[in-house]
Amino acid sequence: MVSEIDRRHTSLFVCSSEQSMMLWWSWLVATIGCIPLISPGGGGVTAFSLLVPLQGLSREKIWNLARTRFNISQNIDHDANQDHFHKPMTGRVAVVTGAAGGIGSQVGKLLHSLGATVVAMDRVGHQELLEALIASDDDDNRWVPFPLTDHGNLTCVAQVANQIQRQFPTIDLLVNCAGLAYPQDNNPQRNSLQPLVSAHGRDLAFTVNYLSHVLLTEKLLPNLSRALGRIVHVTSTFHWKVDGSELLPPPPSDSDNDYDASNHEDIDQRNLPLAVRSTHQSAKHVERSYANTKLAQLWYSRSVRRHCPNAHVSSVCACPTWAATGIAGEAGRDFLQRFAFSIMIDNNDSCGPGITSTINAMLRTDEELADALDGPCFVANSRTVEYLTSWAGMETWLTSNLTTNLLKIRDDLTDVLAIVLLIFQRFTYDEFILQKTSPESYRDQDKMDQFYHWSRASVQPWL
Repeated sequence: MVSEIDRRHTSLFVCSSEQSMMLWWSWLVATIGCIPLISPGGGGVTAFSLLVPLQGLSREKIWNLARTRFNISQNIDHDANQDHFHKPMTGRVAVVTGAAGGIGSQVGKLLHSLGATVVAMDRVGHQELLEALIASDDDDNRWVPFPLTDHGNLTCVAQVANQIQRQFPTIDLLVNCAGLAYPQDNNPQRNSLQPLVSAHGRDLAFTVNYLSHVLLTEKLLPNLSRALGRIVHVTSTFHWKVDGSELLPPPPSDSDNDYDASNHEDIDQRNLPLAVRSTHQSAKHVERSYANTKLAQLWYSRSVRRHCPNAHVSSVCACPTWAATGIAGEAGRDFLQRFAFSIMIDNNDSCGPGITSTINAMLRTDEELADALDGPCFVANSRTVEYLTSWAGMETWLTSNLTTNLLKIRDDLTDVLAIVLLIFQRFTYDEFILQKTSPESYRDQDKMDQFYHWSRASVQPWL
């Protein structure tokens, strides 16, 4: 169904030639990497190289976080409890989407090493990857694979969720990693991009990245609530690119003349937010699609407990920054492997810095996460955006009406800032950061409420 574009991630930059852009990146990164920089910690001038590996959380730190999170005492007298100490998530259940590759696969491996039963969801095309991952790491049948989950088809997601509901009455952790992004040099009107439409006539990226996870979360809320569980959404700094206006349903009078009143599909599309439409999209739909889904995740995460007061869960978003996944497509994979944060888990040593924010979101206590739960922050791993906000006033000029609506350059500025982040993220890395997100992601509660109700109504037929 999604043969041409259903990759884990593809390039988010608009450029006439992806190859020339990658060469430009390479030159810029290599140049900056040789410049002596002042370390953020105030330790003076130190010469860094982008090619020097950067370590994330140590294995000991991760295990201690899990023991604290799940109240595993260090005063253990019995051998059985010794096993529990070394595998502090023994008896716990974690559901991971996108588990066959990228961050999802490393999250699954880590949770399995911690003793959890890992319910691993991914699509048909990644079945062999998922099977290989499990075969290399499962000596006690604690992997439970669901390799036929098509996140572009909400009927399929609901069927899998029903099976998980029945099989696991309590779920301690839900980690929503699955996602895709569109290649930016594609025109949505081209015939080759027919797969941009989900099985239910909605935008494919919005369905995969957002609606499928809303449906899964809502279905599993009772199971999560019984375990006082946690929901983790893997989001992105790219949410700064959009202001949320394309996430809200339009008023009835909006562009009515552009629709065929006799066409039921046209009428249906007219009532949808711009970000969700598969036709009559905005001129910048493709380049904003990923950003819109990431802002949608932030809004939803901050609304769950507000609108479901009887659901005893916590919900948090984590930002991996530039991580060595397939985010730049096949052409950029090798580049990101060299220059972006590693996401690999080394069970004998440490994790890559690209996965530390997700680990912190999963294993820190509610008290430690504080404003990342219901407040204006997400869990991050680099302070570059934080410094741009406080020193360069980014929040003011990037999100201003002048930049967003009058000059209409917010998209381009965000793309430039993304390159700045790629270059400097390793110099501002920290293992645990609570970082403020864009002002649009938390300031207007009425918009967030409206969007939550729209989201839940959109998946209601499958609940």
